[in-house]
Amino acid sequence: MNAQDKTRMDKVTVELTFDEALALTGVRFGQDRQIGTTARQKIRAACQKTIDFSPADGVDYEQLN
Repeated sequence: MNAQDKTRMDKVTVELTFDEALALTGVRFGQDRQIGTTARQKIRAACQKTIDFSPADGVDYEQLN
């Protein structure tokens, strides 16, 4: 097992609101489109602590709206 495989076996803990968790399953919130974006930001931030992402892989979250 190489180092990259071991990294993917690690657990990541992220605290989400109930609505954020639902948004990640595909539920759409027409009144507040930021819910899904915020949830994805939290997930990505938690993963960046474990995996070294290159700056080119960054997501401009302002563009998602």
